[in-house]
Amino acid sequence: MEPRRFQLEGPSLDVLKAQVLAEHGPRARIVAAEKVTVGGIGGFLSRQHYEVTVELPPSGRRRAPVEPDLPSRTVPGSAGISALLEEAERAESTLHPVAPFVPDVPALAVTPAVSTGSHAFAELMDTLAASTGTPAQSPAPFVPDQLPQSQAASGWIHQGMEPARRSDVPMAPAPLDGAGDLVMVVGLGDDALEVCRSMADLSGAGAAAVRVAGVLETDGVGRAADRRAVATARAAGVMAGHSIFLAYGLGRSGTEMGRHSTLISALAADQVWVAVDAGRKPEDTAAWVGAVRAVAAVDAAAVEGIDTTGTPQSVNALGLPIGWLDGGPSPTPVL
Repeated sequence: MEPRRFQLEGPSLDVLKAQVLAEHGPRARIVAAEKVTVGGIGGFLSRQHYEVTVELPPSGRRRAPVEPDLPSRTVPGSAGISALLEEAERAESTLHPVAPFVPDVPALAVTPAVSTGSHAFAELMDTLAASTGTPAQSPAPFVPDQLPQSQAASGWIHQGMEPARRSDVPMAPAPLDGAGDLVMVVGLGDDALEVCRSMADLSGAGAAAVRVAGVLETDGVGRAADRRAVATARAAGVMAGHSIFLAYGLGRSGTEMGRHSTLISALAADQVWVAVDAGRKPEDTAAWVGAVRAVAAVDAAAVEGIDTTGTPQSVNALGLPIGWLDGGPSPTPVL
């Protein structure tokens, strides 16, 4: 029988690779990859996504078992998939260099470097006006509306900031409580699990709403470490009328983000938190939190262990509102 082929599309090659591995196993092969740009004028205001062609073995052949939450494991065909995706990314990067992640300025959109006073920008605005039939106006500079411009320019929050400026920081969102919502908490050691347990207890759902992923494993708590298991957990949450709290463990040091980044993105949580120990070195914490924010939109920080250090305010430099504090909702977004 001939191999079967079909196409998938997604926001990034890493997400598509994780989806293929999770849904079709290690014997599925990505045989073509392409970045598609839709709309726009001269490369601006366009939407982009990736399309890949997947080849499956004949249906009569049994699919091998797979644990996609351990992407570092060597599986047949994985080298070919990785090489193909890396080649496509290298070709794309020569045309569209990736902007570096800036951890201390949350939610800033990365835009092309076009001066609003340049001749090229004037031509772009003229083209927009001709295409839409309406006068074009130069946009005002983007400044996060939740912070004063002086704070946005300086990197949001820093230890020792004045009380008047601290009051301008918005409150963190509460953990989602809709039936079937997926709240993912990422952290080192058992930090994420402790936060998830406290969130689930406060929601009234208790242990039934908690799952683990990554390197976390504990008796009495189910794993939801791939897309199918997450879908099953969500369905259980819908039937029981509560959200699901997924504790994703990075290990003790958080130095092996390469094996976790793809899966964290692919699990597509509705809300992402980071569990931070205030007693750890700020530089070490900033490193792994920055790696998580590079692959997922982090909504807030859950801080533990503020009584174990004399400088808990160091977590403010992460640039994330603090929404959970030592097992309960935080009364303030800044320590």
